[in-house]
Amino acid sequence: MRAAVITICVALLLEGWSATAAVGPHASRYTVDSLCASMPLASSAVGVFAVRMDGDTIACVNPRLRLIPASNVKLFTTGLSLLELGEDYRFETTIAYDGSIEDGVLHGDLYIVGGGDPTTGARVPCAEPSRNLFSEWAEMVRDAGITRIEGLVVGDARIFSDPMHENLGWTYDDLGTYYGAGPSGLNFFENAQDFTVVPAGKAGDPPVFRESYPRTPWMEYVNMATTGPARSANSVYYINTPLAPVGSFAGSFPVDRRSYLLECSNRFGAYTCAWYFRNYLTESGIESEGAADITHDGMLRTVPGGDGLRPAAGSARLLALGSTFSPGLVPIVRETNCESDNFFAETLLRAMALARTGSVSHDACIDAIGAAMSDLGLETDGVCQIFDGSGLSRKNYVSTGFFVNFLVRMFNSPCRQTYLSCLPSPGERGTLEYKFPSEPEGLRKRIRMKSGSMNGVRSYSGYILPSDADPSHTIVFSLIVNNAVSPSWVLSPVIDSIILSLASEN
Repeated sequence: MRAAVITICVALLLEGWSATAAVGPHASRYTVDSLCASMPLASSAVGVFAVRMDGDTIACVNPRLRLIPASNVKLFTTGLSLLELGEDYRFETTIAYDGSIEDGVLHGDLYIVGGGDPTTGARVPCAEPSRNLFSEWAEMVRDAGITRIEGLVVGDARIFSDPMHENLGWTYDDLGTYYGAGPSGLNFFENAQDFTVVPAGKAGDPPVFRESYPRTPWMEYVNMATTGPARSANSVYYINTPLAPVGSFAGSFPVDRRSYLLECSNRFGAYTCAWYFRNYLTESGIESEGAADITHDGMLRTVPGGDGLRPAAGSARLLALGSTFSPGLVPIVRETNCESDNFFAETLLRAMALARTGSVSHDACIDAIGAAMSDLGLETDGVCQIFDGSGLSRKNYVSTGFFVNFLVRMFNSPCRQTYLSCLPSPGERGTLEYKFPSEPEGLRKRIRMKSGSMNGVRSYSGYILPSDADPSHTIVFSLIVNNAVSPSWVLSPVIDSIILSLASEN
């Protein structure tokens, strides 16, 4: 009943109505209104909406204004994935083969059949180290009596059949970065790659780029970057494509700067996984003819972006040797929110779409979000536009009112405690690590929220748990700022003041 009352109050407010039961004389309302009407927010597009779970409205500034929410979109993706996939969901990776095993020799190809696991070889605390994982896979091979492979070690990413791993709404300058890497059915190191950048001895000469991890000897690198003058800006960037194993460096790197780690995307995650596992097998005494991945039209290729050699075995024809599983969904969801991991978020969206529709195409992903929202009692058509699972797209348009409505529904769902535990508090590892350092720990622990930022955008949405432990006094809030051109040292204190003002209400 309480959930219904809150939803009605929120809906009335968003339609321009007011009600005594819904709007109280909170001091924070005047504080928030004043801050939003003053610089630097006065020249930006701002939305703030905060309600208490007992139906009281704490703050209300442009709650229906649709804004770019950046990584606050991950609140939808992670919450819906818990509801849709279940807290115990795990991604499965299967080791299988095609052909026959005779006298210890596999006459055929060994397949790493991906299930979309985003943690394979990943640099996150919840992921199993890659060598431990490879050891488990190699044990499956040995248990089958295989001592030599007269064929290829194949990275099979076909479960995510969409040939475009990245979202169509992402901007071009994001695609070469680690946070612009898209997921495939078989991933490795979050489909990212690190390079060490070292300036040349004098300005005008090209800086040096060295592969750090993973190694990709099949790649050709073109260096178009220059070493800039002392105290100049670091503007180096990386351009790559899934069409060919070629990457280009460009931009400028200051001559007086020490070496720098450039984190980029790797468009050939499945092949990278197969190459590394093939090398591990070789070190373990199990020889093979090389590594391969599978083209979008089902052909094996031994060079990423190259021509197919022969048709890959159909998935139904493969014989399984065994499987490994990712960590449970809860640590993956928590990692997604705490570190604002785009790669994990996009993988969760594809897993939901696959479960709902059997497809991971862009349209299937958007349909899956809409259907899941509808099941939660929220309609998206004509209300908001959700274009990806991570918030990296500038085609996402969501109001603070919609965020609050969603968060209220999640608070009243069976996943309440799990969802709250997967949202970071200020001071914890991740994007909020340095938020509110001077505030009491008790206050910081009561705030559970997701941050979001991109050029011109700042967003914070989540919960402020009550000091009296009464769930009905929990504050649900969303704050989004767009078109913000002020530097962070000017903007952040104002936004912090709004959030702390809301927190003072319970």
